[in-house]
Amino acid sequence: MYAGAYTYGKTKYERYVDAHGSVRKRIRHLPIAQWAVLIPEHHPGFIDWATYQANRARLDSNTRPKPHQSGGAVREGAALLQGIATCGHCGRRLMTHYRGRNSTPGYHCAGKDIVNGRGQYCLNIGGLAIEQAVADAFLEAITPAAVEAMRLTVEQLQTNHDTALSQWRLEVERARYEAERIERRYRTVEPENRLVARGLETEWESRLRDLAAAEAELRRREQQRPSRLDQEQLKRIQMLGSDIRQVWWATATTDRDRKELLRTLLEEVVLNLKRAEGHAHLTLRWRGGAITVLDVAVPRFRPMGPRTDEDTISLLRRLATLYPDEVIAGISIDRSAGPPPVSASLPTRSAACGATATFRASNRRLSHPAGNWSPSARRRRSWA
Repeated sequence: MYAGAYTYGKTKYERYVDAHGSVRKRIRHLPIAQWAVLIPEHHPGFIDWATYQANRARLDSNTRPKPHQSGGAVREGAALLQGIATCGHCGRRLMTHYRGRNSTPGYHCAGKDIVNGRGQYCLNIGGLAIEQAVADAFLEAITPAAVEAMRLTVEQLQTNHDTALSQWRLEVERARYEAERIERRYRTVEPENRLVARGLETEWESRLRDLAAAEAELRRREQQRPSRLDQEQLKRIQMLGSDIRQVWWATATTDRDRKELLRTLLEEVVLNLKRAEGHAHLTLRWRGGAITVLDVAVPRFRPMGPRTDEDTISLLRRLATLYPDEVIAGISIDRSAGPPPVSASLPTRSAACGATATFRASNRRLSHPAGNWSPSARRRRSWA
């Protein structure tokens, strides 16, 4: 009523058998394609039918998306791909996070895998390089050449849609002819031939169902007709294509505005991280079905720094109970390959002294409990 349309049959009352074998009742809401009656522009409404459908689509997109689905309302954060980024490993929607003093955006997958006894994110990556690549692809798609290609594509889509509609109209005519033919045969049959009449009646009902399905499909496809671009709209789009880069980087443009601009053309960004190979594989799915594939370089895993081997650690633990630090440092230097210079012995000596001091402290705590300490040792411990 609000949109000026008359509808009937939006719900269906049905019975079903639950898991325990009991018969239950429920009312199920049907999609628009399955409504029994839908007559747009039936009476003057507050808004037209196209605006009503656009409002419903916007409300549906603002709701919290289900698992493995993109969407959601646009937020005020700096993460450009919030709500449209999808994990290329498991298909979940990527979550956003911010790190550092500058609140640098990043993305991670909510799914966790157990690796080496602890949970690890399926995907975790910073968003600066990824967002820059997506923004460049978006701005490239709004160039004047891309706008002209879009115009040709829209015209081709309209032509294809008109061709498909003509085929469906022929299908409706064929279904109507079959239903009328069976109806004529049913009405000319003799009343005594009940068996023949019953078979013709069943076939007539089947043809009528096929006719109703074909007419409903034709109405649905007529409502999905691509909008035509007039000269004024095309001129404004071309002007937007030449100024969009300045609008994108303007100081008055907020992060929320950039997200709104991005979602006018982009539906989903599938991110497949190849950390070991040093790149991220991006799949951009545009409105209309076009696909763009990008490869963005990302930092590899940082190599681990120099670490003391386990044999040296074990040796230090044994020598810490027998020798002072200077002697242990000299022993550790003698075990290395070749005599190191004097300047190189200093960090080795200091490292050995620090390690042995830690080992001695732990050994004292183990061998001298607090109850056996002398009064002077207790005072030194309290001062420390």
